[in-house]
Amino acid sequence: MTFEQTLQSQSTMLLEEAVIERLRRSQPELLHPQLLIAPLVQSAQGRAALSKIYREYIVLAAKAGLPIVLATPTWRADRDRCRGENSTIDFNGDAAAFINGFKKEYANLFTAGQIGCRNDCYKPEEALSPEEAFDFHAWQANRLTQADFLYGVTLPETGEALGMARAMAETGLPYIISFVIGKDGRILDGTVLEEAIGKIDSQTKRPPAGYGVNCCYPSFLRAAGLSARAAQRMLTIQANASSLTHAELEAAETVEADPIEDWSKHMLDLRRHLGIRILGGCCGTTVEHLKALV
Repeated sequence: MTFEQTLQSQSTMLLEEAVIERLRRSQPELLHPQLLIAPLVQSAQGRAALSKIYREYIVLAAKAGLPIVLATPTWRADRDRCRGENSTIDFNGDAAAFINGFKKEYANLFTAGQIGCRNDCYKPEEALSPEEAFDFHAWQANRLTQADFLYGVTLPETGEALGMARAMAETGLPYIISFVIGKDGRILDGTVLEEAIGKIDSQTKRPPAGYGVNCCYPSFLRAAGLSARAAQRMLTIQANASSLTHAELEAAETVEADPIEDWSKHMLDLRRHLGIRILGGCCGTTVEHLKALV
């Protein structure tokens, strides 16, 4: 089945937990200063490091009989960073092909073509305008068309999210837009989540398959603050392990995490009350968090 058909037929899908953060903690020497983990696909050592992590998720999903979503390691493989390497390597296309290769091991696997914001995901004041974002993100979106869907993540501001959505819509692939929210449940630029959903839905030729939040604790997403229509549009969450604010996490010298039991309870509440179907982890989470979800 296609990704869209699976969304219609499956009540729950498992989403990876942040691969970049796992490698940042365990093998920081593997991270490229600009492209982070995108270049790992180009070497045997890098592919082995990525494969070890991805296969943990695949085995977990297979044992549970759940579909699994793996994101391409391309969060920072955007136009400017790739061009800055003066390389002819197609980091995005190669990453998509690499993730697609795991479908030979587990057919119920979907590749998310991952695209991040241009600048700091915690600083909405650095975001691109909708027009700038369309031009900037179209370059990467058009190089990820081997993916099953496009996945725009860590978006702290509505205007850049709108421009990214328009660029993704042009590819013809299904796509998801995922915001960073604060403890108040709002996007970091202060926009109410429901307003952002309405704006993007109404100002794109082909709206997203759904929306999500990531890089936040699950309790930050408040079901009571969303209308029934907005709740129906919420599709994904990749949740941090800690309920600290982004500023507190940035200042922390060690990896912070709340009890997994608390984290998984909040995730289950979102599944029950908002119907969020694609669930995974972000900063500070481990494979134990995904086991708790299962």
